[in-house]
Amino acid sequence: MESVKTRTTAERVAYNDAAFREANESIREKADEWQMQGLLPALCECADTSCRVVLRLTPRQYEDIRANPRWFINAHGHHRSAKGWVRIVAEHDRFVVVEKIGEAGEIVEQLDPRAEESARNR
Repeated sequence: MESVKTRTTAERVAYNDAAFREANESIREKADEWQMQGLLPALCECADTSCRVVLRLTPRQYEDIRANPRWFINAHGHHRSAKGWVRIVAEHDRFVVVEKIGEAGEIVEQLDPRAEESARNR
């Protein structure tokens, strides 16, 4: 039986980040439903499960990030909690975009809720 200690860091990073991504997808759905304009709130999607930083980005920025299942929104400096399983792909005033790499990248692709939705619509 696999214990928490034997679960790889890549798995922990991937599952933590994917949980924040799912929360942001719910926020985004509500923002669309309520026809919110301007900067929208999004939770930092870093690997730190205790992180509660709220970021602000435009709907276009959010969709550009979501177009790649390995990309996540992080507060500045929060990429360090991923223990080397990310690389910064873009820096903005209010946030950075990180890409999950290696095993963590493979796992988050499998956990992407939009990939599941895309597969159902085929």
